[in-house]
Amino acid sequence: MKRILYVVLPYVVVATALGLGARGAAAQVGYPPARSPFLDVDQTHEITPIFGYLRAKRDPARVAPQGGLLLGLQYEWRATGPLHVGVDLLAVNSTRTPLDPTRPPASRSLGNTSQPLYAVDAFASASLNGPRSWHHLMPMVTAGLGVITDGHTADVGGFKFGTRFTLPWGAGVRWVPGSGRLQLRADVRDWMYTIVYPPSYHISNTLDAPILNTNVAPSRWTNNFAMTLGVTYSFSH
Repeated sequence: MKRILYVVLPYVVVATALGLGARGAAAQVGYPPARSPFLDVDQTHEITPIFGYLRAKRDPARVAPQGGLLLGLQYEWRATGPLHVGVDLLAVNSTRTPLDPTRPPASRSLGNTSQPLYAVDAFASASLNGPRSWHHLMPMVTAGLGVITDGHTADVGGFKFGTRFTLPWGAGVRWVPGSGRLQLRADVRDWMYTIVYPPSYHISNTLDAPILNTNVAPSRWTNNFAMTLGVTYSFSH
């Protein structure tokens, strides 16, 4: 039940924000134009180089790819009112530690190795202000669907991160100046994906305990948070 809540909640939040954004459009009526805290955002297309850091969740075996510097490119289109849709292309400078379950615990670790992650996702965002900023700020909520991969086959211990579906969701804020096409933005997102262990992690070929106890599930969802900053170039056809 808890896992279902984690998956469904972000999309409920975005749907609610769409309703709030539409109501916000009506709520701004009554301000004199010169004194209004709202500023209409006319451009409908945005391209944003982003950078930041992904803090990957440490799994029980400590074998999955870990966090690192994140670089990416984001395209976003304001479809209508508060609704935005877009796509992310991301790369993470990740590392991981392969394990050999046939060895004794003291020598199972085969050392840290570089193993970058690459991700692509499509998302929908909702502006809480509707198609406008408030005191030059535009808070957003986001949820999407994508894939993440390391491009590697199984290691000596049988573990393979491979290609995973992701459920990215989060929130952010933009700073929209009074004129010009550039904006600044900051976001926090959780890229949810699964980690799957091979059967060898629950079996020991020695008298020592296996890598994982039997109460550790062979598959688990993980929450992997990223903080990013970006400079947006906005335009219209």
